[in-house]
Amino acid sequence: MESEITLTMSLKIDASGEMPVAMADSAPDFPQELIINIFSRLQAKSIGKCRCVSKPWRSLLSDPLFIKAHLSLHLHHPQKHILISISRSPPSSNLSVVTFTTTSGSSNNDGFLEKLTLLQNQLIFAQIVGSCNGLVLVLTFEGSNTPTMYLMNPTTRELVKFQPSPLVWDDAETSYGFGYDSSSDDYKIVTLSHDWLLDKTESYPAFVDVFSWRTGTWRRIGCFPYIPSSHSGVFLNGSIHWLALSKIDGLCVIIALDMSCEQFQQLPWPETDNTPHNGGRKLVVLGGCLGMVVVQSRQHVDVWMMKEYSVGESWTKFIVTTPKNASVWGPICLLGGDDVVLQMGGKNFVVHNLKERTMRDMVIAGIRDKFRRGVIGFSESLVSPIFNSQQWRATLPEDDFQNSC
Repeated sequence: MESEITLTMSLKIDASGEMPVAMADSAPDFPQELIINIFSRLQAKSIGKCRCVSKPWRSLLSDPLFIKAHLSLHLHHPQKHILISISRSPPSSNLSVVTFTTTSGSSNNDGFLEKLTLLQNQLIFAQIVGSCNGLVLVLTFEGSNTPTMYLMNPTTRELVKFQPSPLVWDDAETSYGFGYDSSSDDYKIVTLSHDWLLDKTESYPAFVDVFSWRTGTWRRIGCFPYIPSSHSGVFLNGSIHWLALSKIDGLCVIIALDMSCEQFQQLPWPETDNTPHNGGRKLVVLGGCLGMVVVQSRQHVDVWMMKEYSVGESWTKFIVTTPKNASVWGPICLLGGDDVVLQMGGKNFVVHNLKERTMRDMVIAGIRDKFRRGVIGFSESLVSPIFNSQQWRATLPEDDFQNSC
């Protein structure tokens, strides 16, 4: 694209209603649609640089319709991964992003790590809940049982702080989830909160609270008809998924909350033990599929993948075994068709080849500190966590949210 071209733009929606069209005074042989097409294919960080060129470019590249069009092209590109790294000298905790750059068999680095300045040294008692469309939800407890929530975009470095549901009582057992409602173009945060009875064999009803990022309000949508696990929910296919216990027979189940209709459904269980005595289970997303990790021992992990969503017969399993001196925490992502990246604890990643059943250490440039469990993948995007919050924060006192129940 020639640097001499000057654009004087206004934004309109094209015939499909899906992306902005630039009305520009430009060279006759340089169509406006082509300008949009070129911009939408650039990486998010490159878009950030282009926004600094001129006010018309900034207006175009910040338009919500352009951001959606850019997201649709980049959502399925290779993900980056965010984690909490911990340093003992001096004591600190930081968010870091890992980018995997190669597949197995390369002598070069398999990736690199970049530290973020967001929430620097505020993550001692924190957890990463999940990600959606480039946004990441992080909870920090800061020495108390009541968390502070942060919604951030690690790519654009934007961050918004807010408080959890005022409907959840102190000391309640709480599980969280984060997802996107495509029907209303809204990002939603969900809490499942309950309290155990005295004998710890049964719980009181679990309440379901939903925060709408579009309206800035918490509301209670009803009760969760199961006993939720402590793990955060996993967002996939328009729903947030949790492991839970059935109150009828006490067996483990997979429950999905549809973000659009806000209704629960139970998904098929794989052909593995579903009794509650086996607590080493966790839901993940691998290769765009819902997965369940079953820890049999420190050196043996079964990984189930639902290749076709909500179809029980599509569950497939692969097994990961490690040497006796190693401890596998779980899978992070797939590299190609046969390689899976595993988090091994401490500061180690390994590649496990499913076909040849071999394992090798990954070389990640920049890793010096240890990191916690719970490495979460995210897509680079331009989606802003502050776009809607600017509207409702203008009418709501800080850390004080209306209850629309």
